[in-house]
Amino acid sequence: MTDLHLSGAATLLPTDVPGVVLYSGAFEALIADLRLGIEALGADEPFERIAVPPVISRALVERAGYVKAFPHLLGTVHSFTGTAAEWGELSGRPDWHATQQIGDLVLLPAACYPLYATLEGQELAGPARFATSAHCFRQEGSNETGRLRSFRMAEYVTAGTQQHCEDWRTRWLDRVADWLGAMDLKAVVEVADDPFFGRARKVFQAAQRAQELKYELRVELADGLVQAIASANCHKDTFGTIFGFTAEGEPGHTACAAFGLERIALALIHAHGAYPAQWPEPVRAALTGESVR
Repeated sequence: MTDLHLSGAATLLPTDVPGVVLYSGAFEALIADLRLGIEALGADEPFERIAVPPVISRALVERAGYVKAFPHLLGTVHSFTGTAAEWGELSGRPDWHATQQIGDLVLLPAACYPLYATLEGQELAGPARFATSAHCFRQEGSNETGRLRSFRMAEYVTAGTQQHCEDWRTRWLDRVADWLGAMDLKAVVEVADDPFFGRARKVFQAAQRAQELKYELRVELADGLVQAIASANCHKDTFGTIFGFTAEGEPGHTACAAFGLERIALALIHAHGAYPAQWPEPVRAALTGESVR
């Protein structure tokens, strides 16, 4: 049997833990092409690009409500706080981690979370727009294709008035759906029922569906396996209230368009095969954004 990762195929290589994989060179090249395509999608808006690290302040995540909504998904950073001599006593013991304590950082659960705090206390003279991407983590220990604990997310984020954010989200939902369609991915748009924020889960799910705050674009990643690969979301004035920024004298609203890079890549591989160089030219042009430049 041919080793796919040695033959130039875009593929994932399993490790000894579920939800964590290695990436072949061709897979990484595909991710790089996806980044070009996503960048081209946002080329007509004045996004400020901000690089985000893979860790975030625990206090900020708690303040933003993520811990209340998703404590089971959050990855925390623990470390040893004793002396070098005390560490020497633990070195080599199977329970070396028993005395470690939670620190002031957690693993980044979504690329957009650090951005809202940069607006704290501001009155927005016009819409704010950010572009970012990051390595993210969610504690989902599963061997299901596409359900990774460590994954990459690209996001466009905006903040402003309610009308601006609702119009922006609608425009980006259509834009992302058109882009996926140009790559021959048959995306189904669905209202999501997972909560953004830390409220009573069942109550908020019902309210979110009624208000249509979060739309997911769902595509088949393997035979019979459909997952969300992108989303377009309105957060209402939640972050504006938490971080005290306003637009036209009212708490600011926010919206985002999010792209799961590994999942989009896997959907493309499922649709067109493991060798991107052999894909139809229109798919390649849409992938890298050549068709929209």
